[in-house]
Amino acid sequence: MNPILMDNLNDQPNPKPRSPLHFLFRHQLSLETETSWFLLLGLLDLVLTTMLLRTGAAHEVNPLARFIISEGGLPGLIGYKFGLLTLAAVAAQIIVLSRPRTAKAVLLTGIGVQLVVVAYSAMLLAKIAH
Repeated sequence: MNPILMDNLNDQPNPKPRSPLHFLFRHQLSLETETSWFLLLGLLDLVLTTMLLRTGAAHEVNPLARFIISEGGLPGLIGYKFGLLTLAAVAAQIIVLSRPRTAKAVLLTGIGVQLVVVAYSAMLLAKIAH
């Protein structure tokens, strides 16, 4: 027999405490795995880019990102990258409501592109280290 915690005042079971963010995350996110990989690779890209820029042996190729770095430094780069990742992830979640296959294709394309960028950055870091 499993004991149930009872409220001493009215002998009712105590509800499990809920996170303050429960109202946002009641249901599983559509394309949760794809979205997670997309965001994880984006974060890894940011980390590797920062490491490469700090070596001085590499520079940002994206002209908009290069401008943001020159004007805002590392905080600007972080804001820019997180803004883009957020925009893409939210857009995919909106698209999935009416076109699930399209949303999945968008995320998988983003994952593929970021895999190439991360692999290239890791290769550059390895060359610099030797």
